[in-house]
Formats: sequence, C-alpha cells, structure tokens
Amino acid sequence: MQNQKTQKGLNEFFASIYIWMFIGLVISAAFSYFTLYQGLGIAIFSNPILYYGLIAIQLAILFGTQILIKRLSPSSSYFLYFVYAALNGILLSWIFIIYTAGSIIATFLAASILFLGLAVYGFTTKKDLTKYSTVLFAAMWGVFFSSLFNILLKNNTLDIIISGIAILVFAGLTAYDNQAYQQIYLQSNDEERSRYVVLGALHMYINFVMIFVNLLKLFGNRR
Repeated sequence: MQNQKTQKGLNEFFASIYIWMFIGLVISAAFSYFTLYQGLGIAIFSNPILYYGLIAIQLAILFGTQILIKRLSPSSSYFLYFVYAALNGILLSWIFIIYTAGSIIATFLAASILFLGLAVYGFTTKKDLTKYSTVLFAAMWGVFFSSLFNILLKNNTLDIIISGIAILVFAGLTAYDNQAYQQIYLQSNDEERSRYVVLGALHMYINFVMIFVNLLKLFGNRR
C-alpha cells in the first residue's frame, strides 16, 4: 500500500515537472513570435551590450534559482522560471530568421521523440546513472565555454563539432535528470517538492531546448 502511494506521488511529481516544462516552452514560443514580428530581433542581435546583457540575466536566474532553491518561495521560483523562459524565447527568435518553418517543425518533432525516449529510459532504468554525473557536467561546461569562444572565432567546423557534442551531453543529462529527480522526490518533504518541481521543469526545459537547437544547427534547412 505504501509503495503504491509512493509511486502515485512520484508520478504526480513528474507530471507536474513536465506540465511546467511545457508551459515554459509555450512562453518561449510566444516571446519568440513577439520578438520576430515586432521587429525587435534586429535591435537585440545588432546590439552586443543588449544581447550579452540578456544572456547574463539568464545565467544569473539559472544559477540563482539552483543555489537559492531552498530559500525561495514557490511563487518566486515560478516567476524566475517564467522570466528565464521568456528571455530564452527572445534570444532564440533567430532560428525563425535562419531556418525554414518546415525544418523547425520537423526538428522539433524529432527532438520531442528523442527527448521522450531518453526521459522514459532515465525514469525506468535500474542502471545507476550517477556515476556519469561528473563527466556529463564537465562536458556541459565544456560545451558552454566552447560556444562562447566560438562566438568570437565564428568557425563553422567547430560549431558543428560543438553541436554534435552538445546533443550527446544533453541527451545524457535528460536520462540522468529523470533518474536523479526520483531520488530528490524520495528524499524531500512536501514543501521542498513544490520547489523542486520548478527546478526540475527548468532542467528538463534546458535539456530539451539544447537538444532541439543543436539538432537544428546540424540538420536544419536554411532559408
């Protein structure tokens, strides 16, 4: 009886994570559309101070939410998540300028299928994925700093290599996070879980977006 109750609670916990992840994606899509069709993209991408300023705010929200998750109220956590998703939508509006609509839709569907398969694997596997955590997080930081470095170099070959590695890294993190959040659920109380839902949604959101964007870079059809 206790196991059934725990499993039901775990399923509801993950359902909440993925509902809020989906809401974050909708917010990003709405802000991308607004940025693109209000002509704000040119103003943002042609102004390095504004562009990198938005990235800096994103990073501050990302790290701040993770570090302060136990101190933030649930409402504050959700607000920061929504702001992050909105900023990410603004910064991702460039894909609608560079790639065809058909290519974006096809890549989004491919990323969704890949993400779903990895999420199911991470949730159901009995294999301990924590032993890969150090490698995955080191590789994630490698992708991040390499991407920043290549903004200056603008090397197409390096960009392709980084995108390929990024897909593998965030695919691994998708499986890892789905296993890790099961342990987080079991080791936390109800009040803590309400906070970890939004943190889980943020992690899953980032994993999906990174898989999608880098698949698009590798296989998308440009206008």
